[in-house]
Amino acid sequence: MSEIKTRPTLLRRAAGSADEPWLKRLFAQLRGLDAAMIEACPALLDQQWQLQQRIFASDYPGARTELILLDGEPIGVLTLEEREDSLRIVEIGLEAHQRGRGVGEQLLLEVIAQADHQSKPLELAVMRHNPAVRLYLRLGFERLAGAPDEAQWQMRREPVHPA
Repeated sequence: MSEIKTRPTLLRRAAGSADEPWLKRLFAQLRGLDAAMIEACPALLDQQWQLQQRIFASDYPGARTELILLDGEPIGVLTLEEREDSLRIVEIGLEAHQRGRGVGEQLLLEVIAQADHQSKPLELAVMRHNPAVRLYLRLGFERLAGAPDEAQWQMRREPVHPA
């Protein structure tokens, strides 16, 4: 008998102040911060976290951060800014053990459907050596020409309108 693969049920909910400890741990993991160093100097994590929060508030004032839940447990984060003329993925990240399992693709497909429904392009920035670049390209994102930073690419996906 063959096993039928089903897609996991992902839920998204607004992140609140009670989620901050978990979000900080994911923040550290996504940035490759050494756990021993953070344990020895927790103020370092707090400083970096606060800096990111200030940058997000300044550069993306309309952004909303959501937790990605699988079976009710947080496994990732999505910060999305809805602009008048586009949607911008400010941050998207999954716990290390959730990567490579199709969860990120499923999440991106949901955000793409949202952008397509609103007839808005979807934008993001990604480090050019990030393995997720392959997924973004496969899902229709293109690198924007003229982006001055060779380490971090600006990418955009135009909306697809149903025929």
